[in-house]
Amino acid sequence: MDKVTTKYGILKGISYLSHYPDGSVKDCILTQENVLKTPFGRLIPQYEDDGIRRKNLKPVSFYENGILKSISLQNPVEFQTSLGSLTAEYITFHEDGSIKAIFPLDGKISGYWTEEDEYELAPEIEFSFPFGQFKKKVISVRFYQSGGVKSITFWPKDRVTVNSPAGTAEVRIGIALHPDGSLKSLEPAKPLPVKTPIGTISAYDNSALGLHGDSNSLSFTQDGKIEQIVTTTHQVKVVDQTGKERIYQPGFKANMFNPDARDIVPLTIQFNGGRFCFDNNPENSCNLLECKFTVQPVLFKSTNSCSSCADCSACG
Repeated sequence: MDKVTTKYGILKGISYLSHYPDGSVKDCILTQENVLKTPFGRLIPQYEDDGIRRKNLKPVSFYENGILKSISLQNPVEFQTSLGSLTAEYITFHEDGSIKAIFPLDGKISGYWTEEDEYELAPEIEFSFPFGQFKKKVISVRFYQSGGVKSITFWPKDRVTVNSPAGTAEVRIGIALHPDGSLKSLEPAKPLPVKTPIGTISAYDNSALGLHGDSNSLSFTQDGKIEQIVTTTHQVKVVDQTGKERIYQPGFKANMFNPDARDIVPLTIQFNGGRFCFDNNPENSCNLLECKFTVQPVLFKSTNSCSSCADCSACG
């Protein structure tokens, strides 16, 4: 099949086409110029591979209801958002057709095209929120169906300072927002002391991958209370009403690349009203009024060899 009919017009020059079980179009690869007539204007899916920078993926995908799910654009296009006009090379949509995520760039990192090459092409975007104002290059911006910003993912080398409910924080990787625009979560760039209902704990995840800014080490409720914290530097001793003592602390796992090395597994603590829970396990749940607890710093000796990087905070 070299053409197919969609809600946005006829697609021609199809070299690959997949369907949902009901026969509706799922995604395709194009070899010639096509114009999709959308609520956001006329969009041209990627059909040429420059052989160096652009990803050679399925440039157009649809939901089962026929609504456009994602599109990799042949050339950058400006889209109007709650942040103003944003330029995208790749964009995804919610099932109702509203913008889900904007990626200013859509390049592939390889031996011929580095992350630094891609970063140099990235445009700077101005952000203004109640918790801070900054101008940065970003990997992506995600949106709620209402149009409000859901999260922002930063480039690995960039840092942003925000005013969080836990105090001023230097952030890496990304931030997430509640639908009302308040700060939902952040990824601290270095261990950040945070006053929690059980004591002061440093928020930091040495294993944070930086894939997106949707979920992070330090989370807040909509009214600014601590909801979750991830730590590699503290342990918590809990004594229940029977006198039983339990200690919760970061652990270790084998390094997937070096069998002689171990990686620290952070401790996660969730707070929900008068209860707190460790590592998302309901069996490790405690009542703040029924238990005594002690927070202490814990120091692990890293078994990884030094990589001679500029910042040792991730290694402890």
